[in-house]
Amino acid sequence: MNQFPSLDPMAMWRELTAQWEKSTNEFANETMASDPFRQGMHGGMNASLTAQKALGDLRARSLTLLNLPTRADIQALGEQLQSIDDHLANISRAMEGGGRSPAASAAAHAPPQPRRTRQPPQAAAAAKAPAPAAPKRTAGKRTR
Repeated sequence: MNQFPSLDPMAMWRELTAQWEKSTNEFANETMASDPFRQGMHGGMNASLTAQKALGDLRARSLTLLNLPTRADIQALGEQLQSIDDHLANISRAMEGGGRSPAASAAAHAPPQPRRTRQPPQAAAAAKAPAPAAPKRTAGKRTR
């Protein structure tokens, strides 16, 4: 029998990799649990978000100077187009349904309402008062 252990290079590589992973995980867990690491990550995220916002504002200003639409402009335009599309779809459905919209068909079945002919006192007085007369023109003689 062989007194030397098997010299399998792949087994040695697997063992070395497992030990390296274990020690790296322990170090990372200890480091991430510390307060200075958390504070540093918090500061880094704040700096990143501030830079991202400043870059977005700069990009929006440059697009405005070039008379190009920004992302917000495109989104507003999309919302308006969606509203127009919905309105056209409602009109199309009303046309297919006999030409009457639901509001029109409800109004057609409602009992007739009395006419509103009474006017407020000021409007009634103005309606009865004669209109001011236009000044008369006199025809002048023409000379040749």
